[in-house]
Amino acid sequence: MKVEMLYWVDQVGGKVERLGVELKPFGYKMAPVTQWKTLIAEEDVEVKKGKPVVVKVKPVDIPDNTIVGPLNIMRHALGSVIDVVECGIPDRVEEEKCINQVLFIPVDDGTIKAGDLVGVLKVFFIKTGLLSKIPMLKPPKVELREDIVEASITWRDNGNIYRERMKTKVFGYTRSHIGVWELLIADERVKVKKGDVVRIKIKEVNLPPNTVVVPLSFMRNAYGTVLDVVQLGRPRKVEEEKKIQQAVFLAVEDGWIEEGDLLGVINVYFVGVEKLSGIPLELEPREVNLVYRSGGGIIRKKVSVEPFGYRRAASATWEVLVANERKEVRYGEPCLIKIKKVKIPRNTIVYQMCIMRHAYGAFVDLYSETPLQKVEEERYADRALFYPIADGEVREGEIIGIINLYSVEVGTLSKVKQWLDSWLDEMGEAFAESEWPMW
Repeated sequence: MKVEMLYWVDQVGGKVERLGVELKPFGYKMAPVTQWKTLIAEEDVEVKKGKPVVVKVKPVDIPDNTIVGPLNIMRHALGSVIDVVECGIPDRVEEEKCINQVLFIPVDDGTIKAGDLVGVLKVFFIKTGLLSKIPMLKPPKVELREDIVEASITWRDNGNIYRERMKTKVFGYTRSHIGVWELLIADERVKVKKGDVVRIKIKEVNLPPNTVVVPLSFMRNAYGTVLDVVQLGRPRKVEEEKKIQQAVFLAVEDGWIEEGDLLGVINVYFVGVEKLSGIPLELEPREVNLVYRSGGGIIRKKVSVEPFGYRRAASATWEVLVANERKEVRYGEPCLIKIKKVKIPRNTIVYQMCIMRHAYGAFVDLYSETPLQKVEEERYADRALFYPIADGEVREGEIIGIINLYSVEVGTLSKVKQWLDSWLDEMGEAFAESEWPMW
């Protein structure tokens, strides 16, 4: 299939050009380790709540044969990085890349200072191939680099913003591909308007040590989507316990969020950061209001949700999101854009592929007119939630984003515990036979 890519030639807000692209069915296999890269502001930037801004960061070199994604849990007191930007034609996965700008979504007014840590990137090492070749692919060998980084960390507590200079080692982690789902349930009543970016109090989520989180794609609330989650107080390390108290919510239409409404779901992945040990796993059934659109109206349905987890495949495929209509977009006004229908097979979870793929904005979530469905069910996406960073026009046939599709095996908590115990045994043997960080 032939499509077009619209990109900034020299700088964001400058000249745009179009490039014809021939799509082929590709996928990849991942190495079981991930590298961290810090995103540090290179200049002072005034930000306004709910107004997306492109922030210059100290250049980050990304190796060839990699894909990237943000390390979630809001890393700056004023907001979250939801994507990264390359000027010029976005490089292919197989090529080296240089990231020097990020798309930052402010949750409050204020100033990002030069030297502030605004976010952290996860770098995944992969081996690509045609779909027919994926089962035969071997993950690449990887040597993680330990970087020494100086930056200012910022956080919010009791309405105040704090800033502290730090010098630390930045490394990475081993991945288990094993996770559980945690529900983000509103713990207050909030009025939202289309385009609002609001921090909504949620029923507290306790994260065990050695976990990272990623929002589960597909809008779970008719009024919008969760961009990130917030831990109040001084930021904690991946290897420490954490408590999530708020969700960063992007509203796509006017309405009320009621206490007990499901805002979204996060994937909670178990990882190894140098030292591997037993992992606590305690979750209870939750009662929640599903909020979805049906017949032109908003439906609230109270359900009880049992705790479940999953084991994800180490291989994945890509699907390109191609606009299926012409759409005028306006800076800072999220909109749903019709896309060529994408089939999501049974037992599949979806992640955004980062590095912005359209000059005028970023794809942030998928949407379907059908009622909410389980991961275990086949689904179709026919619209994408697009967050514009400039006024412009999205044309039919243009790429607006790319998604990663991962097969998963869903299991009860007892099954998840078995998978984790097996992974810990395997990692213990691997560390005994090799010198970390070699893989």
